[in-house]
Amino acid sequence: MASEVVDLGDNELWKFQAENDVELEAPKKSVRISVSLIAKRNLPAGITKESDKLVAALMKLTHLRLDRENIGEIDNLECLGPITNIYLQQNQIKRIENLESLTKIRFLCLAGNQITEVENLHHLTGLGFLDLSDNKIDKVNPEELPKSLVILTLNGNPCTVNPDHRKQLIQVLPRLQQLDGQQVTRQEKLEAGLEVSDDEDDEGLEDDDEDDDDDDGQEEEIDAVEGKGMFHDVTCGIVERSHERVKDVLRQHKDHMTELEEVRSQSALTMAATPRLSSRMSERSETDQ
Repeated sequence: MASEVVDLGDNELWKFQAENDVELEAPKKSVRISVSLIAKRNLPAGITKESDKLVAALMKLTHLRLDRENIGEIDNLECLGPITNIYLQQNQIKRIENLESLTKIRFLCLAGNQITEVENLHHLTGLGFLDLSDNKIDKVNPEELPKSLVILTLNGNPCTVNPDHRKQLIQVLPRLQQLDGQQVTRQEKLEAGLEVSDDEDDEGLEDDDEDDDDDDGQEEEIDAVEGKGMFHDVTCGIVERSHERVKDVLRQHKDHMTELEEVRSQSALTMAATPRLSSRMSERSETDQ
C-alpha cells in the first residue's frame, strides 16, 4: 500500500511537533539581498573597503550569482548596472518582482524556490532563457511571459500536468526553441497555429529586394546564436564554479605550505642559535670561576 504524503504548512508542522513530541529543525530565517552580499559573492575580496571602487564595480557587473543564499525576496537590485545573467536558484523566493530596473536581462534562473505565480516578466523584452523549474506554479498566464523567450523550463510545477500546457505556451512564444527540456518541433508550431516555412533552412522569401532577404537571414542567425548562447551560459556557469573550487583548494594548499615553510625556517634558526648560546654560557661560567 502506497504511503500518503501530506503537505503541511509551517503552523501545522509546529502543532504536529507539540502534539507528538517530535523534534523538527527550525526553519532558517530568510536573507535579504544587500550590497555586502552581492559584493561577497560577485566581486574580488577587499573591494568593499573602498566605496568608490565598490560602486564602479557594481555598475560594471553583468552576471549576478546569489544562488543558495536563503534569500526570501527579490529586491535592492537598483544599484546594479547592465546585468544580463541572474542566478537565484535554490532560495526561498515566493514572488517574481523588482526586476524593472534590469532591462538588459537575457538569462534568469529561479529554479528551486517557492514561486506560485508567473508575473512581472513581460517588460523584460530581451529575456531569452527562463528557468522556473521546481517551484509551486499552478497556472501560467502566457501574457506575463516576454515574447523573446527561446528556452523556458517549468519542470517540477503543477502547471505542467495541464494537457494543453505546451500548446498554450508555444502559441504565444514565437521564438521558443525548447520547452521543459524538450525541443519545440515544427509540428507543434503548426498545431499551435504558428506560421512555419516549408523549408526551415530557407534564407528568406524570394523578393525583389535582396537586402531585405539578407536582413531576415541575419535575424534568424542571431536568434539561433542566442539560443545556443543560453546553453553555453549554463555550461560555463557549472565549469566556472568547478574552477573556483579547484582554485580555493590550491590556494589553501599554498597557504599551508607557506606556513609550514615559515615554521621550518624558525625551527632551523632556533637550532642554529642553540650551540652559540651554550658556548657563551660556558665561557661566562669559566670567567666567573
